[in-house]
Amino acid sequence: MLIKRSSKNQISIPKAVLESAGLDENDVYFDVGCENGRIILVPMHVEEKISKQTLEAFEAKVLKQESGDRVYGSMDDAIKGLHRKHRP
Repeated sequence: MLIKRSSKNQISIPKAVLESAGLDENDVYFDVGCENGRIILVPMHVEEKISKQTLEAFEAKVLKQESGDRVYGSMDDAIKGLHRKHRP
């Protein structure tokens, strides 16, 4: 099976190859190495340090807008606002 590497060094692994290896959409991390000129991918299980529920609770508490908060329409506007704030 022929695949092409992109200009950003990315490849897509064909679904048939993943299925043949017994992998599915939950297998997203791989240890990569090289042996005898061949690229070797070994599926890895990575345990998240923060549970999804904990992260969602944190985001809900921290990312809520409060009275007195400044709201910017873009990152450029936010940077300009920071520059204005720190001018003597």
